[in-house]
Amino acid sequence: MPGSRHICWTLVFVLPLSLDPCSLDPVGASIKEDQRSGRDPREPEAVRKTEAHTQVAMAGWALCMAMMLAALAGAVGESRYEKFLRQHVDYPRTSDIAAHRYCETMLARRQVTAPGRPCKPSNTFVHEPEEELVAACSQTPDSAGVHSTLKTMSITACRLRGRDNRNPCAYRARQLQHHVRVNCINGLPVHLAGTHEPPQ
Repeated sequence: MPGSRHICWTLVFVLPLSLDPCSLDPVGASIKEDQRSGRDPREPEAVRKTEAHTQVAMAGWALCMAMMLAALAGAVGESRYEKFLRQHVDYPRTSDIAAHRYCETMLARRQVTAPGRPCKPSNTFVHEPEEELVAACSQTPDSAGVHSTLKTMSITACRLRGRDNRNPCAYRARQLQHHVRVNCINGLPVHLAGTHEPPQ
């Protein structure tokens, strides 16, 4: 799946450039008009006119390209299930991160936190195959419509230190074995609704 998303985003940026739907023809038309009229393109008036046409054409081209990129980005945007996986599933658990920096590093890598954005108060990473979470969606939901995994799962629970939610974000990490609760749509988990300890 990461590979397919990489291909999609490559198409988003390369396709508009290869198709060139945003023409700069007005600049060429202005130069041809000057040539037909017999005006010297080096004359101050001709230079000013060409520069004005160029600025307008470039502004229009930039707007056109921005609209094309926005439209294509929307077409290949991640689904709710893909967002769920990005924010909550780390299997196998990433091992190249110091334990005391796991939450800060993973939340930044997965784009849950970012400069200029408030820190998320809490987030849970599940260290089990995604299929195990999909299987939870086939379990009978509770009265709130939430499904729970049959078995406990290895998780890292990240909770923001203190009440200041401004960057840089600092979290406490706890390693737990809990049941995971999810909301599902069309048989796929789309929201992590919480976790709970196994019955004693």
